[in-house]
Amino acid sequence: MAEPKNVVVVAEQLQGDLQQITQELLGAARGLATKLGVGVTCFLLGDGISQLAEKLVHYGADEVMVADDPSLKEYTTLTYRRGVIAMLEHLGAPPPIVLMGSTTIGRDLAPRIAAHLETGLTADCTELDIGDYEHKGKADPTKTGTFHNVLYAIRPSFGESLKARILGPWKNPQMATTRIGVMQALPPDPSRRGNVEKVAVKFDPEDFRVSVVKTARDVSANVNLTGAKVIVSGGFGLGGPEGFEVVRDLASIFKDSVVGASRRAVDAGWASYAHQVGQTGKTVRPDLYIALGISGAIQHRVGMANAKVIIAVNKDADAAIFKFAHYGIVGDVYQVAPALKKALLAAKLGKAA
Repeated sequence: MAEPKNVVVVAEQLQGDLQQITQELLGAARGLATKLGVGVTCFLLGDGISQLAEKLVHYGADEVMVADDPSLKEYTTLTYRRGVIAMLEHLGAPPPIVLMGSTTIGRDLAPRIAAHLETGLTADCTELDIGDYEHKGKADPTKTGTFHNVLYAIRPSFGESLKARILGPWKNPQMATTRIGVMQALPPDPSRRGNVEKVAVKFDPEDFRVSVVKTARDVSANVNLTGAKVIVSGGFGLGGPEGFEVVRDLASIFKDSVVGASRRAVDAGWASYAHQVGQTGKTVRPDLYIALGISGAIQHRVGMANAKVIIAVNKDADAAIFKFAHYGIVGDVYQVAPALKKALLAAKLGKAA
């Protein structure tokens, strides 16, 4: 039997900048690798990105395999598919686990890799763990037995009301993608050392059936919800788009803050989709989350429940958000928000509210 391989993370970078999801995946991979008694290998693909390998080691990788090729300058499904497959084949034996992000790229690329490997893939995971599984094999007696070192890929189901644990122990690699903001990145450790290996990718002509002619990026939509320390969000309870002036005003007192919004507020056109927090928006983990006029529907809760401190303001005392907020204020947002701003400013200045 081949030696156990490392847990694999497929890194994401954009124009030479390492994306936050990669750091989070490395943090999750380290926890899984410790339980398996193996290390962490990171796949890095792009053009002129070899300098990022050291940073990946600092964030938890023991080994970095780099495919640095002009053909990988811009992401296309077929070229990156070829690159990841080449790296997996270079390992010699299938790794136990492959992790990717539930991002635009990950959601496109991960199914292609899983299909090529004829293995399972669990998408949009919010938790990952390792455990055993006893299968009685009623449908297929050949699969009866106890499986060890199984990836527990856990994700919300039934409209986020339940958690489903998805298992696929019959074939490695076990694959999963995770949402941004749900896994905990480890602090970078500049003293860490790891192996860096360059891998040459042999492309086929069919890999270039699609090419990127021009890339247009909307800089106005560049809202860093996932990296913000403080998020002040507005919901449908604000009553209209003018309510977001109150949201922005409260957010302005914090140094590292971003304005968020619920889905209903976005659907109403009061805020752009780039600000949306929730199941169909961004998953966030700020130090402070202030919800103004947000009822706390499960679709919104799944996106912000991991905030360290949640302050909710709503005039409905029975609003669902009060069931999980750390602090709740029942009242009119337009009266409470200015008073809250005054109190927070006084607290920052070390004065009594």
